Amino acid sequence: MDLLVGVTSPTTQSAESNQLDDMRREAETNALRIIQAKLEKPENLEKLDQLRTAAAQRKRVLDEQLRTAVQSQLESIKTGIAQLQISLDNMKTVERTMRETDEKLQKIAPLQSKLEDLRHEANTYRQLSLAQANLDYIIKTPENVKKADDLMGQEKLLQAHQLIMEIENSRNYLLFELHKVQEKDSQPDDIQLVTNYFADYERLVAHLKQLITFRISRWYDCAISAPEKLVTALRLIEREEQVDRFWMEKKELSGFSPPDRPRQWKKLCFELLRKSVKDRIEGNQLETREEHKYWLTRHLEMCRIIILQDFTIITKTCLRCFPKQYDIVNRFLDYYHNCLKEHLTEICDPKRRTEGDTLTTAEVYTIVTFVRDYQGAECLGKPELKLDISQLSPLLEKDILAAVTDVFINERKQKFTEWIPNIVTSEVKDWYALKEVELTSEHYYATTMPRMLINMIIETLDMAKQMSDETCQLILGMILQKINEFRDLYVAEINNYAKRYFSDRQAFKECFTKQMVANANNCESIPNFMLIVRKKYDRDDLDDLSRSSQQQLDRYEGMGKKFERTAEQCVDIILQEIEIDTSKYIKVLFTREWFGPQAKPCCGTIIETTRDYWSSELTHLKKPLLAYLFYSWHKRILAHYLRNLFSRNTPMKFERPEERRKCAEQLRSEAATLDKEFQSWDGTSAENATEYHFNILSNIADVLEQTDLDSIVLEIATLAKKYPSLNMDQVIQILLLRGDLTKQEAKDKADAAIANMPRVNQGILFEIMEIINQPN
Repeated sequence: MDLLVGVTSPTTQSAESNQLDDMRREAETNALRIIQAKLEKPENLEKLDQLRTAAAQRKRVLDEQLRTAVQSQLESIKTGIAQLQISLDNMKTVERTMRETDEKLQKIAPLQSKLEDLRHEANTYRQLSLAQANLDYIIKTPENVKKADDLMGQEKLLQAHQLIMEIENSRNYLLFELHKVQEKDSQPDDIQLVTNYFADYERLVAHLKQLITFRISRWYDCAISAPEKLVTALRLIEREEQVDRFWMEKKELSGFSPPDRPRQWKKLCFELLRKSVKDRIEGNQLETREEHKYWLTRHLEMCRIIILQDFTIITKTCLRCFPKQYDIVNRFLDYYHNCLKEHLTEICDPKRRTEGDTLTTAEVYTIVTFVRDYQGAECLGKPELKLDISQLSPLLEKDILAAVTDVFINERKQKFTEWIPNIVTSEVKDWYALKEVELTSEHYYATTMPRMLINMIIETLDMAKQMSDETCQLILGMILQKINEFRDLYVAEINNYAKRYFSDRQAFKECFTKQMVANANNCESIPNFMLIVRKKYDRDDLDDLSRSSQQQLDRYEGMGKKFERTAEQCVDIILQEIEIDTSKYIKVLFTREWFGPQAKPCCGTIIETTRDYWSSELTHLKKPLLAYLFYSWHKRILAHYLRNLFSRNTPMKFERPEERRKCAEQLRSEAATLDKEFQSWDGTSAENATEYHFNILSNIADVLEQTDLDSIVLEIATLAKKYPSLNMDQVIQILLLRGDLTKQEAKDKADAAIANMPRVNQGILFEIMEIINQPN
């Protein structure tokens, strides 16, 4: 075979030769193509030597690279062949060794039968040796039982447990040996014999378990008065855990385990601790709803006190008594939290309550505030306890807490639905009973209604805020809605009251004006109070309320404007009363009864009547409303002047310049007097003085008094600039009052004065004309 190495077949050689020829021809073709491309231009022939030199250099480089690659491949092949040879030698060595080992094992096999008797005797000797070692314990079992009983009677549990373990070891040894016996027919009788002999052992274990259970169940008392007893019980539990682990491992190896193992006393210990915690939480409920109104408040407060007391003992004493691996502080924290959670859920869950047995508002408030403060400094969050409460679940699940909160919200909504009509009814009852209104410390008239409403709102919002910010927002939204309903009822009663009064003014003559002043003051104070409520209770940063800050503001501003309008309605009713008292004089302004030899003292009477109201009831009206009253009253007075002045049926027409001059002087005099009096009544300071528009009478007087008909156009133009709503018909009516112009002349002069001046519906004259055009 070695002689044929390197020799190839003729067929293979022929194929390789053909392939080389093809490659050579392809290379020549490519070379000709490259040369043709490079020598295509005549001037490239001069570079022929350079091209030859470059081609020769590239050829040398390629030959060198090819030679290096071939050499590297050859070296790799040599290395691989060497490694294959070494592997072949190793395989031959292994095969030879395995053959020799098999031959030696065949010679050893007959020794197994010769040593069988020796092996059997060795097992017998071992069993007898172990039986002899435990013989003393087996014989001493009755004596150890008696000693263990005495020790447990003396509460020496550690020594008693040691004796019990000796008895158990003897029993377990016998049972284990019986387990290994192969004759199964005799095994049940032997096991029963051992069981009967060690019957007292089971009684001792049960008694020991009872003593340990008692100490663990009373861990709190033990930790305070006798922590060593608690430590002893825990040491015994740990010993039992070690024995349990030993027999579990033994069972995996041999398949044998004593009948009462594992005992799992550690698991029992944890169950007893949890049960004791549950009993401490539920056991302090000493009253029911029927026995005491605030049973739940007292119960949860007792729970809080017990939790603080217990964790003080747990963190100071129990932490030293229990093994470190028990993590007893966090374990107790979990027990207390979950037991309290289950207890509260049972109280709150509507599915567990009978029909009609719903939580009251006070109970809901107690529960929610307790849940809120549960992790605070007054309970689990007390700094001295140093508890890790970050991983605790919510004390009440969201659906339960939402259901409880809904009870509070619905009850508050129902209460407000009942309170609102009652407050209005109580207020209206005082009106008709002619009850004297109160004076505030600022000497404003007021009734008890705002105070009742405010106290009710504050009380409800305080409770809601104590529960949670979200609940407070929901309650606040409900309150704003109910306040709007209250306003509607209040306005309706005010209108009914005014209607009855004006139908029979003698019925409430003594108190009506005072009551209206008080009502106006009441309505003016409510928006101010609600702004304080917004600042104190409202929050714009709660995403779940789904409203922007501007929307938050708008609902208060909208409500405030409604109450401001209601206050103004009360003021308008007062003005209606003043107008009725002065109607005999105010209706004849700018008529012959007002001007002429037989004229009545209209303006003086109006002023004196207004002064009487101001000096008695109106001084107790709040300043913003007083300013509104006098500003509205001055527009009404001007409306009566202008109603007759602009009326086409007015009997006032002047025939002589002297009459026009006297009328103009009277208008100016009354305008000045009215302005002076109103400025003194409205309560505003000189810096913030209200601008009254009685000078419109003086401006009209200038047109009436003008003697130069050519200059009257200029007077009209000046008047029109001051009052942009003055229209053509009004100008014509003013000119016709003079009595010296025909209708066509008045129209021409009016057209000449304001034809090119744009007219707009705004300004004081427009406001006065709106009053004039109102139906009576």
